Amino acid sequence: MKKFLIIYSIISLVLGVGIYFITLTLTYNERVYDVYYELADEAVETLDFDDFISMQSISYKKIHREETDSYIIDVYHVIGKDNETYINQFGLFIVPTTEVEYADNIEDLDDQTGIRVIKLNTDEADETIYETYTEPSYEGTAVSYGLELMSFYFYAVNFDEDLELEIELYDYNGVLFSNFNQNLVSQAYPDVDDEFNPGMDPDYLEELIDQDTYVYPTLIRNMTIYIVLDITFGSVLYFFIKRKKQ
Repeated sequence: MKKFLIIYSIISLVLGVGIYFITLTLTYNERVYDVYYELADEAVETLDFDDFISMQSISYKKIHREETDSYIIDVYHVIGKDNETYINQFGLFIVPTTEVEYADNIEDLDDQTGIRVIKLNTDEADETIYETYTEPSYEGTAVSYGLELMSFYFYAVNFDEDLELEIELYDYNGVLFSNFNQNLVSQAYPDVDDEFNPGMDPDYLEELIDQDTYVYPTLIRNMTIYIVLDITFGSVLYFFIKRKKQ
């Protein structure tokens, strides 16, 4: 029986460690996901996307706000990272200020919401360098469904040179609702303009995640359940084997 107790204790320890780290990882990631949506809600309420963007970027700055009768459009220059390479992106965040039509499911084929990005002053004619209508990643996807999920939607476009652009934005019915020009100056991180802000401080992110409130209670609960079940099952199995040997 001593051999049984040793083997069972080892198995219980290994399973316990596994459950501990799986619970910790899953609960932590779920809380990060919740913080993402909390910051999204706060951004819509305050019409300030700085915290939402800082959570996902290396560095960023707001470069323009465009307003129409029905929408507010904030434009950001964002420094991100793709594997080990720093990348420039411009992001457009579209928030409706009145009731607008939008998709209520991700596969709404009637949704014509989209963006067209035109590069101006090229050697020949102006050149469309990006549009959702031909971008493979948007195929079969209703862009305006973002309004159902987060009350806004956004576009993120990579670039690697200084650009003078014309931006065209279209609504659910394919109607042009905003058209403006935007200049972009490519940055070579970490040598960025003084106007850029750093991404979210890790300590501040941990404060928002608040593991004491949202992570550890779930971890303690799951480990307690495991220990109780483990002891109960081990005891029953021990007495069963002991009786069988008698």
